[in-house]
Amino acid sequence: MPGLVAGQEEQIIKGMYLCKKGGGSKERVQLLGSGTILRESIFAQELLEKDWGISADVWSCPSFNELTREGQDADRYNLLHPESQPRKSFVEQQLASSIGPVVASTDYMKAYAEQIRPYVQKATQDSKPTRNYKVLGTDGFGRSDFRSKLREHFEINRHYIVISALKALAEDGKLPASKVSEAIKKYGIKTDKINPLYA
Repeated sequence: MPGLVAGQEEQIIKGMYLCKKGGGSKERVQLLGSGTILRESIFAQELLEKDWGISADVWSCPSFNELTREGQDADRYNLLHPESQPRKSFVEQQLASSIGPVVASTDYMKAYAEQIRPYVQKATQDSKPTRNYKVLGTDGFGRSDFRSKLREHFEINRHYIVISALKALAEDGKLPASKVSEAIKKYGIKTDKINPLYA
């Protein structure tokens, strides 16, 4: 894991902190990484900048479970205090000043990072009602192999993170879809391989 930056302790305990800010490109994405896949998010940040001129902020998410509990607590407060100032979840607070779609990747099943979807989607600054959120995970049958091979098999490595980010930007009208196809070709992604969910 990257070294601890003073002042981030509370954010780490709450489950999410900005690990590595991206450059100043016009187009931007937010990459959420958990556990060892955080490193793949950092590598994806580098590829997005170098190969596509897109900046990415990398967020470390030590606990999607804690983020979910906190968000549900904010929801409960808002339900029981309908006339009070609504509380924002910690995910919304963290992403409030950021722009661009969000891509989360973990070594766990997609359901792990899917838990925070409602809070990510609320953290939007543009005219769209919800924020684009892509989740990569290891759904499918368990197996043993080298980590790099498993990440390729389950489609959670740096190349799939980049492709997901480009696809989200294309869906948001920020890039032509042809850029996603270009990336698939550039990184040698096998589009006809069986879905790891069934492999």
